[in-house]
Amino acid sequence: MTHSTGTVHENAADIAERLLTHEDAELDRPLTILTHAGGSSLVQRREALRPVYEAIVTRIGQPTLLGGTTHGPSVRWNTPERTLLLSGTHSEASLSAHPAATFARDEFWNFDAGRLPYTWQLDRQGPGHNHGWTFNGHAAAFDWASAEQRLAGMLASWAEHMPVQAPGDWVGFKLWAARDWGRTMIVSYNPSDTGAEFHLAIEDRDHDQTPERAAEMRARGWQDVDEHQWWRTILPETDPTAAAALARVAITDLRARGTTCPDEVTAWDISAGDDGSLWVPGIGVDVNPRRGEHF
Repeated sequence: MTHSTGTVHENAADIAERLLTHEDAELDRPLTILTHAGGSSLVQRREALRPVYEAIVTRIGQPTLLGGTTHGPSVRWNTPERTLLLSGTHSEASLSAHPAATFARDEFWNFDAGRLPYTWQLDRQGPGHNHGWTFNGHAAAFDWASAEQRLAGMLASWAEHMPVQAPGDWVGFKLWAARDWGRTMIVSYNPSDTGAEFHLAIEDRDHDQTPERAAEMRARGWQDVDEHQWWRTILPETDPTAAAALARVAITDLRARGTTCPDEVTAWDISAGDDGSLWVPGIGVDVNPRRGEHF
């Protein structure tokens, strides 16, 4: 369950406008705009946030950058002087305003110190100011458990926040492993595939699809194979374990094919509806291409 009313929507829009534009707005203090009841699912939290987010956008315009963490949204509106941040947890969503240059610098140093202020960020050339502190480093997870946890967290974050921030868009990428180069694993989330939003597939044409092979693949978590010898696992977003289960299948298969550590895996063709630049510092493996130069 979540708590949200029309008054909440207007109050959130009022707060956003004040924090972003009023000279006397209090900075660096988050203001709660929405609360979620304990045990709310990602779908419940998403649908509660959607009208609040839409009211904010209607009032102050489209954000500069979209994004999310493993526990909430990470959306920002930038002016030359101020950054308005929509953030949150599984319990609440909040708005806060910050001196723009200081905020960008501190976020850069958080990345540089190995912390992740956001799991993914989508740049669609939204309105606002670029403050020039763009971190373009990247590090794979230090072990398989961490890689699986990061991947699961990012998939869940996409399911919770992409349909609100970028309605209708799919998001996904390909995974290649250094010791099995050229074999494509596809990881995706598509809100338009009702009841089958999470999708994982891998090409397996170099194996005879015998009953023994089928048993082996199903033991890794794969569900079915098609006529082109692609194995797939498809799960609904309404299953609270779906993101974790998909991540587990991906990591299990990579390890079964001889990959020894997350650093041997690379994510390619990372995209959100083929629109804009999607950066995924929380993915848990290496990425190609890296994010562009920072200044």
